[in-house]
Amino acid sequence: MKKHKGKIQMGIVIGIFSAILITCLISVFSQFYTEEKEKEEFRQLADIVTEKTTETEITRKPNIIKISGSDVENRSEQPMYYTTDYQPHSISELTSMNSDCFGWISIKGTNINYPVMHTPDNPQMYLNRNFYCEYSFSGVPFLDGRCSADSTNLIIYGHHMNNGTMFADLCNYTDYSYFTEHPTVVLETKDGTFAYSVFSVMKVKSDDDWYRFTTVGTEKSYNSRIEYAKEKSIYNTDITPVYGQLILTLSTCYGYNQDDRILVLAVRN
Repeated sequence: MKKHKGKIQMGIVIGIFSAILITCLISVFSQFYTEEKEKEEFRQLADIVTEKTTETEITRKPNIIKISGSDVENRSEQPMYYTTDYQPHSISELTSMNSDCFGWISIKGTNINYPVMHTPDNPQMYLNRNFYCEYSFSGVPFLDGRCSADSTNLIIYGHHMNNGTMFADLCNYTDYSYFTEHPTVVLETKDGTFAYSVFSVMKVKSDDDWYRFTTVGTEKSYNSRIEYAKEKSIYNTDITPVYGQLILTLSTCYGYNQDDRILVLAVRN
């Protein structure tokens, strides 16, 4: 009798364990399917708004940006330019599809190739919505609600997805060699296309002081912020922004603590 009762109890335990295992597997595969589906949706969006150019034309059509005259090392009577190859997107078409779109961000050789949204009245609106405002597990990268196009520091947030999409590749910047292979961030907006050079990579908490930096008025304040970023950087990039140059901050989750973040900071060339 006891032996029979023990078998029943063992069967119940096995049944419960099996049910839990099956539920977990269904959840994992469901999340994987959702992430891959949303990845494909972004790819399709990119196809729609990517300007039709050949590889040769892309190579011959570099991003040309005037370097700030405040950089003493680059001062010259003649304008100086920075060039980088990028795949151009139609920002006008993006904004006609969704007026919340601020622009498009990309880092060559990574999965980062997405629209950027901006909704100051509801800053985290696209945390879990796709470009078409439907519910989305991945969300869409979005600009901090306190920022505007002319802010000193543009802060853009993006999820760290398990399948390597969204801003997951930012975590690879903890490796110096990855930085040397992917030193440039390109941001396309209605005001033009701008190349930014990575100058600092920081591991911070979600309440770090850097998140409070969007605009500064004085050179002293600006230099203090840059000094902070350089000191906290996990390695030296040999690039130091000078007063007047604009900053781009990319932020995503890092590690297993929900408050841990990694920031990749870049300066406009």
